Amino acid sequence: MNLFIDTSNNKLIIILEQNNQIIDHLFLDNQTRISDIALEKLHDFLKQNNLTIKDIKDFYLTVGPGSYTGVRVAVTIIKTLKTIDNSINVYTISSLAFQAGAKSAISLLDARGNKFYMGIYKNKECIIVDQLIPTDYLENFTDEFQGFDVLKDYNGIDFNENFLNLKANFKLVNDIEEIEPQYIKHFI
Repeated sequence: MNLFIDTSNNKLIIILEQNNQIIDHLFLDNQTRISDIALEKLHDFLKQNNLTIKDIKDFYLTVGPGSYTGVRVAVTIIKTLKTIDNSINVYTISSLAFQAGAKSAISLLDARGNKFYMGIYKNKECIIVDQLIPTDYLENFTDEFQGFDVLKDYNGIDFNENFLNLKANFKLVNDIEEIEPQYIKHFI
């Protein structure tokens, strides 16, 4: 059984999957206090599916960029589980890559202060590395990458589809110390 969790952008996204079939999912939007609810919602989600955390062997998560606190919530949960049981597998992906899915897309997340986290993806591959840009630079990229979808703040995203499409693109992390939030602080 596989579990995906994303807390990076004021949304709580939990997906339960086995053999490329979605078993169940939970999507909660506008969670400004995600750190207060994530563990309880995860426990309730597993319970409603007659599972415990011990039934999950593969954990998939986004590691940012995104909300500073939000990014750390899922990372902390999974790092704790990996500390308790080193035999579990942990797979990570950028939240910008997750948002882009299999599309050719300019993936944007609001970084506040007239800035965006941005990555550009084509056929599940990153072609412009995740970075922080001022809002007024965005037009340069939309002009250069005409025909690419502009995806912003997870709006209109089919989370289940993106997870299934990208599952093979998540990176296996063997060392617990490598499970780290992705913070982007500098301009291009």
